[in-house]
Amino acid sequence: MAFPYALPTTSTISYPTYFESPLYPTLPLAASSHRGSLRNALKAHKRLPTASQASGIPSIIKQLESYLAHLLTLYDTLTAGDAFFKEGAPRLTTSWRTVLSTRRVAAKEPPRVVRPGLSYEIFWSISALGYAYTLLARSQLQAILAPPSSSATSGGTIDATVAANSLNQATANLFTSASIFQHLLTRPLPPHASSWPPDLSPQVLSALSSISISAATLSAVTKQDPYPTYLSIIAIEKKKQQKSKEWLYNPPAPPAGVRALLIARLCIAASDHAAKALGLLSTAEKTDAGEIGEELLRYADSLQRVSRAKACRFLGIDAEAAGRVGEGISWIRGAKTILNTSNSTSSVGSFVGDRLRRKDDVWGADAGKVDEEKTLDALEGRWKKLNDSVMFQKCPDLEELMGRIPTGRELHQGIKSWEPPKLGVDELRALRAAGDLGAEVVVEEEDSEEGVGMDDGGDYVGEYY
Repeated sequence: MAFPYALPTTSTISYPTYFESPLYPTLPLAASSHRGSLRNALKAHKRLPTASQASGIPSIIKQLESYLAHLLTLYDTLTAGDAFFKEGAPRLTTSWRTVLSTRRVAAKEPPRVVRPGLSYEIFWSISALGYAYTLLARSQLQAILAPPSSSATSGGTIDATVAANSLNQATANLFTSASIFQHLLTRPLPPHASSWPPDLSPQVLSALSSISISAATLSAVTKQDPYPTYLSIIAIEKKKQQKSKEWLYNPPAPPAGVRALLIARLCIAASDHAAKALGLLSTAEKTDAGEIGEELLRYADSLQRVSRAKACRFLGIDAEAAGRVGEGISWIRGAKTILNTSNSTSSVGSFVGDRLRRKDDVWGADAGKVDEEKTLDALEGRWKKLNDSVMFQKCPDLEELMGRIPTGRELHQGIKSWEPPKLGVDELRALRAAGDLGAEVVVEEEDSEEGVGMDDGGDYVGEYY
């Protein structure tokens, strides 16, 4: 399950105040116009009830990609010497509200941090796109795996093909998110990047990429897992207070043999990526702009546990299908141990104060831990009853079984590089025209607050990188 990120919001800015381009005279104004549309959309999204936000994510992705095409063209034009910083212009600064960083004192919201230069703007805009693709995947997964909607509770079902397509799309979007965060690791950093909030540090960006890869791998595994739909039908029955023969979608057959081993290895790979992310986040450097909040740390910890527990579950399913019920029970108990063992080496418990709205009760924030626990309880109860009444097999020692957990296997050997959006030939030709854009400039909402945490150190006059 994908993490329920919040999308960042930002302040107003007018690029024509800072830049001019003899080659593309209307480029600064065009970039400002697209940024204004994006800023208004992000603020409107933030005001929506949580349940209503998912439907607007595709539109926000389009606006982010359109703005990025203009912003990156402006950056490239500046570096090529075809645009200039206006003489006597004020220092360029932008402010963005952090997504992962929290203040060290109690506050209702994370800080909106002001920093100089276009690179700061570029990193935040691309990061926002990575978050948006994760949220798009989350909405696709939620439609299949979440407690059923009114249509489902009235007896409706989701076509198996539709469910498979949604899971495929969610997996692809999570891999896109991972590649976006990886792309940021390849971009040059300005000298003052050390003053940026932790959200944009290479260590955290690498962790976010690993989290997306882990979630994408589990999303692919879900296609082969019969138990999420089993949990969904139980939820339907409880809500309707009656037994139902309807499934939320037609489940696949329980995997066995080579297929079960392959799925278990995919789960181990997902766990390895999540463990890497947890290590990076736990040791992320604190800055004046804040530190990484506890919710993401908890999620990464749960994600690596859930992934490893799923691997044990699939190995147990294979054992039970082969008649080794006692071994299957031990695998399930091992999975439950993994889910509930405390992690004293992480900094998950170091969070102090109510700095952010808690997301524990938001779907996906626990990485599916509660659902996995329910599945394990159901399987253990069923198999224990079978073993106590029919099979009478000894349950192997847990330590022995844990030593037989296989190594991980990647779903893909390397993810596809993300290609930043670019302006087309016709769009570039239009930007060569002198004068205005021939369209109404976007009117942005006024700022209701000042940005905080601005770094006044250093000489940034004329700096745009």
